[in-house]
Amino acid sequence: MHFEYTALDASGRQLKDKLSANSEAEAIQLLTAKGLTPVRLHEAHSERPSRRSSRGRTGNPRVATVLLIRELASLLNAGVTLEEALRTLLDGRNESSLAEPLAAVLTAVLSGERFSAALRQQADSKTMPIPAYVIALVSAGESTGDLAAALGRAADQLEFDEQVRAETSEALVYPVILIMAGAAAVLFVFSFVVPRFSTLLAGKKADLPWLSSAVMSTGEFVNQHNIALLVAAAVLALAFAMLRRVLGPERIRSALSKTPVLGQWMQQQELSRWTGMLALMLQSRVPILTALDLTANAVGLPEISAKLQRCLGDVGRGETLSRAFTEHDLLPHSALSMVRVGERTGQLGEMMSHVATYTLEQNRRQRRRLVALIEPAAILLLGGIIALVIVGVVLALTSLSEVKF
Repeated sequence: MHFEYTALDASGRQLKDKLSANSEAEAIQLLTAKGLTPVRLHEAHSERPSRRSSRGRTGNPRVATVLLIRELASLLNAGVTLEEALRTLLDGRNESSLAEPLAAVLTAVLSGERFSAALRQQADSKTMPIPAYVIALVSAGESTGDLAAALGRAADQLEFDEQVRAETSEALVYPVILIMAGAAAVLFVFSFVVPRFSTLLAGKKADLPWLSSAVMSTGEFVNQHNIALLVAAAVLALAFAMLRRVLGPERIRSALSKTPVLGQWMQQQELSRWTGMLALMLQSRVPILTALDLTANAVGLPEISAKLQRCLGDVGRGETLSRAFTEHDLLPHSALSMVRVGERTGQLGEMMSHVATYTLEQNRRQRRRLVALIEPAAILLLGGIIALVIVGVVLALTSLSEVKF
């Protein structure tokens, strides 16, 4: 795919050109690797960016938020004040869906609120979604007086999250298609194929093997109550959606994190995230108690957040960070060794960065392992169901013709 872009270089000069990439996320990474800050990005086939493209990426407000944060960081690096930078961004997005949340942020800043507090008010916006850890990094930048660098790191983390999300989605495409095709095949067999054999064997079910009787009875039930089953499936989907809204994403993530395979991957993903955030804040000279508090508030899993809060209390009472992590079982032993080395050498931020890199690689391996397990599990399950149906039908026909093997 070919993309047209408008970007700012290190000196603040605006550049316009084209580049080739497989996706818009990859195009953003290529521009960032060249030291450019993307401002506009759209497919080269269109004559000009559409309204949706002006948000950064067609139909994806998350990537639009990344572009917004990157542009804001570039403006602040160039010496522009926060108020002027926000006004500039708002002027360039008057016709986009980002205009309303941007105007609200600017109004809050002008009224005297901190920038992080203004962003927190827009955190739940659908057009400008801002994760909690981004607000934590912005708050850390305000604490150290280096807001531009904090925004740049926040954009890096957002791009990484988008990349992980895209990689996971792409890896799940084939398993999802496989499951849907298999489920459709099973439904077709029970709705149309099995009932025909059931009609042929009418009156002889008492003499059929138990497997054949179960298959025929299931086929007849599905054929006679197909509308009721579809209504029941719709009701279950609606009930799940309502339950998700009532419980909230945090409780659902907390419940999923306790499952055997998926839970381990989710905990490892959260580990790589919060260690990376803590490393960035420590490297930015944020006091360790403030860094721990911000990290605990940005963590998505309530259990890990509670453990970090207890670590905050322990460190506040004079314990070392490595001892607090050990007592609350927050890091593996290999990572704890790196934290102890950082404490002894005065390079705790750098060592936490190594821990984040290590846990990130572990998380990627677990994701590949999880995705690799889905495909054979789906094949075995759906293939086993179809095999049972075939065996049941064959046994029924064999019993009917009284053929002995």
